[in-house]
Amino acid sequence: MKINSIQFLRAIAVILVVHVHAIDTQEAFAVSHQQKFYFLENFGAIGVDLFFGISGFIISYVANSYFGVREGVDFLKKRFLRINPIYYVASLLFMVMFCFFDKFFPVIAVLNGLRDTILMLPVLNVQKWLMPILIVGWSLSFEWWFYMLFFLLILFRVKNKAFLLLLVIPALVVIGRLLHPTDFRMIFYTNPIMLEFLFGVIIYWLYRHVNVATGIAALLLVLGIGGYVYNVIYGFGNISELGSVTSGSGSLKRVLLWGLPSACILAGCIFLEKKGVFAKLWNNRFGLLVGDASYSIYLTHYTFFYVLSQVYLYTGYFLNADLSIFVHMALAVGAGIWFYLKVERPLIKLLHSKPPVQTPVHAAMP
Repeated sequence: MKINSIQFLRAIAVILVVHVHAIDTQEAFAVSHQQKFYFLENFGAIGVDLFFGISGFIISYVANSYFGVREGVDFLKKRFLRINPIYYVASLLFMVMFCFFDKFFPVIAVLNGLRDTILMLPVLNVQKWLMPILIVGWSLSFEWWFYMLFFLLILFRVKNKAFLLLLVIPALVVIGRLLHPTDFRMIFYTNPIMLEFLFGVIIYWLYRHVNVATGIAALLLVLGIGGYVYNVIYGFGNISELGSVTSGSGSLKRVLLWGLPSACILAGCIFLEKKGVFAKLWNNRFGLLVGDASYSIYLTHYTFFYVLSQVYLYTGYFLNADLSIFVHMALAVGAGIWFYLKVERPLIKLLHSKPPVQTPVHAAMP
């Protein structure tokens, strides 16, 4: 069964991320009211936290009944085919654009970027940071760490996966807080940001085992939206910055300020849909399309804004600052949807297509 509120929230999450980078593009050339409106300027980065919660829910939803080596390997294969090929294509696209516009591009940075793009998870002891070629790819590294944890549960035939994840992920975080590791690999694998995936796992368990009342679901949604508003008005420090989360220095604060409200919104929407509330909203065709295309939009919008910035360097900035943010967002979303329809969906279809059965020659003869 497809949960359409998940697709709706994916659309919201990617639009938030596109918004923050649209402001980044605009403020390089002009000053807008949006970048000066309380703490709205960097708030869109919260879309990633919403994505993490959604991932925790979805992986639990589709793979909770997987057990053993064969199904574990199948799980990793499906995750790889769903995530990596299109990510590599999008990364290659950005690298081509970057090398085209920047004639003095740093070779070392590109080589390190290739390392983080291909390997996804930090495995080399010389690594000091996480910097894939396509910068938004940092979140996929944490996605893959969650997948690996889930794979181990499948491998060891754990029946109550939610309960064990409830023990393992916090334990890893506690180890990191107690040891204060300097090795980047340990910093990464004990990063508190992983708690946001756990929120999704818990929501899935509640979805399966608890009949959440409509009033409770609505309250969760209101609390989550209220948390978002609070962050915009009262601020959130530097938790939106990439270094803050990958180093782990601001991750716990981010989990509390951004992860919890996002989890409340996720839970509220899912439980309300289960109760049949807001059915028209969850089934909005455009919202479902943006939700379906959210991964492509996420992977391509940064490249789109980079190219757009290079164009403005040659032509000059000619739009109203605030209007340009929405124009750029619409164009980036449109480009991402095109990429989804013309690249992602055909590629996934190709990768999942089964080879035709070869009929033996003698069997075809009369």
